[in-house]
Amino acid sequence: MSGWNMASKGSPGASARTIGIQDRLRAWGQQHQLVAVETLMRLLSRPFGSIMTWLVIAIALTLPGAMWMTLDNLAQLSSRFQASGSISVYLKPATADRAGQALSERIKGFDHVAGVIYISADQALKEFRAGSGLGDALDLLPENPLPGVIVVEPSLTAGRDDVLALGTRLEKESLVDLVDLDTAWLDRLHALLALSERIIWVLGSLLALAIVLVVGNTIRLSIANRVDEIRVTKLVGGTNAWVRRPFLYMGLWFGMVGGLMSWILLVIGWLLVSGPVEQLAQLYGSEYELQPLSAGAALVLLGGAMLLGWVGAWWSVFRHLHQIEP
Repeated sequence: MSGWNMASKGSPGASARTIGIQDRLRAWGQQHQLVAVETLMRLLSRPFGSIMTWLVIAIALTLPGAMWMTLDNLAQLSSRFQASGSISVYLKPATADRAGQALSERIKGFDHVAGVIYISADQALKEFRAGSGLGDALDLLPENPLPGVIVVEPSLTAGRDDVLALGTRLEKESLVDLVDLDTAWLDRLHALLALSERIIWVLGSLLALAIVLVVGNTIRLSIANRVDEIRVTKLVGGTNAWVRRPFLYMGLWFGMVGGLMSWILLVIGWLLVSGPVEQLAQLYGSEYELQPLSAGAALVLLGGAMLLGWVGAWWSVFRHLHQIEP
């Protein structure tokens, strides 16, 4: 009787306990963790089929990833050429060496200037005489035909517009006769890079669609093999969200592992190619080194692969799950 009285006074019991939001979130997280691990174990229990799907995804991601890495290296190489390209400033004839040296000292204070080298007319003639082999012909000239030259090295942080602005400022100097700044080849290179970037986006979109179809077809086969299990789950009260969850995690696992395998393939390709590229650069007197795929790009590749796997799984589940009823 006393026990009944305690219960009747509102003492907490199993049926009267309320579940808080924190407990709900903890249970939700544990259930998702359980489904994720169980889904991975199911994939590993069929290694041949899972590895084949992972390899297809990895190869489909490796091609645009390799083109992306190549484009990044070409962009870095073009910016290095642009920054290291010198500007030749030809002075007017009969400009005194003192005036030329004073101008070169003033140019050092300009924005985006890393260094200045002044070459006098006599020094230019001496170098031309030594390099051309026309010493006897030059002796017949009444005066030195070569002007003084100021070689301006733009800073490494200077962009293309900054270099063009610097060239325009140099042209306005009263002692300057001509400024040699050839950017036509650089414009062609940037146009080629823009075209390559557009090709990568088109090819990447097609391969992304292929990944969605591959994952979707794999999930469809998995749904077909578990029709009876899905019907029993729905019969005992399982919702579509409950039934859909393991297939969505399966798509995430396909994308994650496929993305990791693609990154490994890109690293292997970089290791195989970087050595010959450095040797070729050394033959041209350059210290250029081929850069691997950046950490940010690798994360984008992995995240994109997981998203494509999830989209393929969701698309397949949306199409076929509602057709299965107990």
